[in-house]
Amino acid sequence: MNLRSSVMIAIVVGCVDASAQDASDQELAQRLANDRTRQSAVAKILASGRRRVPLLLSWARKPPADVDQYQLYIGLADAFGQLQTKEAIPFLIKNISLDRTRPADFAPWLKAPQVIEKTFPAVAALIQIGPEASKALIRAPWERAGAEDRLAAIFAVSRIRDQAARGFLASALGQANMERYWAEEGLKLLDAR
Repeated sequence: MNLRSSVMIAIVVGCVDASAQDASDQELAQRLANDRTRQSAVAKILASGRRRVPLLLSWARKPPADVDQYQLYIGLADAFGQLQTKEAIPFLIKNISLDRTRPADFAPWLKAPQVIEKTFPAVAALIQIGPEASKALIRAPWERAGAEDRLAAIFAVSRIRDQAARGFLASALGQANMERYWAEEGLKLLDAR
């Protein structure tokens, strides 16, 4: 066999191997995006250690075609949390109010903390990652975020129990007290009429 034939065989084998890998990756994405197969997909990812983290991070930036993005993000959050993937913190913060039960859950914040963590997979993942996630949450610009995102951030920071969070939590409490005060004043004025 000459050099040219060896190179051609290597190229063909590489293409076949890459094609099989792509099919396997696509199947994994489909399984992560399906609530019935998600748990086994996460178990498969955990069994491979951190080897699949770059692939998962690439899906967080650009999901594969033909996969329900919302459901995939739930699966990614589950995997990132169990792997304690610090590189995924920006993705998790961006998707902090991702709700596993949407649209059926009408009052998720009135439930027990364990139920809240189960409902919000990105919140649960940030809690599993720990103090580094808390510090990133504290630094995030929450002023323009929606109420649901701010509440999720406060909940996550409070559950991590990082002493560096004291100022953040005190500020959130002060803001809530101020909002409550003015809401009560407004109600008194309305009742006086």
